Formats: sequence, C-alpha cells, structure tokens
Amino acid sequence: MATRLIVMRHAESSLEYSGVADHDRPLNARGQHDAPCIAQALSNRGWLPQLILVSSSRRTMETLEGMSLLDEARIEIRPEIYHAGLSNMSDQLDDLLEGGTTMILGHNPGSEVLVNHLTGEWEVMPTAAAALIEKSGEKWNLIEMLRPKELS
Repeated sequence: MATRLIVMRHAESSLEYSGVADHDRPLNARGQHDAPCIAQALSNRGWLPQLILVSSSRRTMETLEGMSLLDEARIEIRPEIYHAGLSNMSDQLDDLLEGGTTMILGHNPGSEVLVNHLTGEWEVMPTAAAALIEKSGEKWNLIEMLRPKELS
C-alpha cells in the first residue's frame, strides 16, 4: 500500500462565546454536522487513517469526536499543530506511517500551506475540508479534495 496523508482542517467552530480563549472554542451546529459527513466520505473512499495527529484545541478534538468512523485509529494529540505554520506542520511528516494512512487534523493557514508545499497545488480549505494526498516515490500527489458543501 502507498503512503497516504489526509490533511484536514477542523470543522466550523462557534464565535458565540465571548471571553472564551481561541484554543477553547467549541464546534457550532454546522461543524457538528460536517465532521461525520467527512468521516463517511473518507470511509466510502477507503481512506480511513491508522494514525491521527491532532491539534490540542477544543474544536479539533470535537471534530475528531464527531468522526466516530475513525475510532480504530491511534490518536496522538500534538499541541504544536495548534495554529502551526509550515515548519511545525512539516515536522509532523516525520511520524507518518510508511505504507499506511495518516491524518493531520489542524487549522488554517497551516493546512493549506502544507498541501501546497507537498503537492505544488493551492487548494482552498474551508472548515472540515480534507486533502487526500498520496506519495509516489519522492513526490506527493493530490488525489482529491473533500469539502462538506460539495458532498451534500
């Protein structure tokens, strides 16, 4: 099996809680709907990860909780993914499962920048979007972009 990477942005969070730190913002109703939708799309395509590297923010953790189809994956909480730039996002690549599927669940702009860095393609990643990327030799290829509004 090829080495595959899913770069995913967290589902939509709520801005309704004044006084709540950015790190602690929960998902809103749309985010709670979109997370399982993306999980189902990943399952339908046979892209269920064995390893998930996830930001420590509440909205990324709630996104993951909403993706119950991914319960079989090993989960590692990575505080350094919270609002990470390219350097910290690239550091996560050291832990990818060779010959397996790994997901990095984080934030923007880090998610978009990592996809561009690996594939050379710029993709808009709204909340809950997932880029399916596969390694061929030393080259990464964007296989498909999943966006919740395009799946409905």
